[in-house]
Amino acid sequence: MTARAIKRLTPRFDESINPVAALGFIGLATDRASLRDFCDFTDRFDGVQVHPTRIPFVETATPETLAAMADHLADGARVLVPGQPLQSISYSCTSGTIAIGVDKVHAQIKSVRPQSAVVTPIEAAMGALRALDCRRISLLMPYLMETADMVADFIEAEGFSLDALATFDLGGDPEMNRVSFASLVEAGIGTCAAESDALFISCTGWRTQPIIEKLEEALDKPVVTSNQALAWSALRQAGVTAKAAGLGRLFAEA
Repeated sequence: MTARAIKRLTPRFDESINPVAALGFIGLATDRASLRDFCDFTDRFDGVQVHPTRIPFVETATPETLAAMADHLADGARVLVPGQPLQSISYSCTSGTIAIGVDKVHAQIKSVRPQSAVVTPIEAAMGALRALDCRRISLLMPYLMETADMVADFIEAEGFSLDALATFDLGGDPEMNRVSFASLVEAGIGTCAAESDALFISCTGWRTQPIIEKLEEALDKPVVTSNQALAWSALRQAGVTAKAAGLGRLFAEA
């Protein structure tokens, strides 16, 4: 090998690599919406970095296929910037959390990242609704009927009353990710009962940040979505408690 004269350089390091909050994010291999939506919320806060990865999933979301994701959660958490601290790790699947079981999701992620808070969309949404003092809920979903029933059962078991429920009866991300903003707004207005305290839009596979305030204005009540609540809870777990406009009443008030 020919000897080369290679000059050794001394770097100056960018301290912004040490953020105010470092948030881990485990998405689904099939999903094209949740990470972008999550970041639409977290990007409003200075010093917040999101570190994503993905785990395997199939194209059709049934209770059985959703529950099978449990086998991949630890591996997903393990590859998130190894050896570097994460204040929270978000698992971005509402129905998947329910199918697997909240405790099992936490246990799988904590098995490899014990110092990180675990955040799930359904726990975050329930916490968000309680923070907004909402107990009577209308529920909009994309899921197949069996999965929709599973989600509704969980919410009722958490002590909420469901005044109205609607689903698009879609199989999975290839369809769910393509539902238009206009369709979501129309469905939200059409689904939400007058007597409900809030509308909950369940599913991380929908981008919702651009429509939340439009729906809140039309309904004159809070609108909580899976990605919104997931981002809100992930930030709060990381100690980011600042309020923000333009992200719905949840970020403005709670």
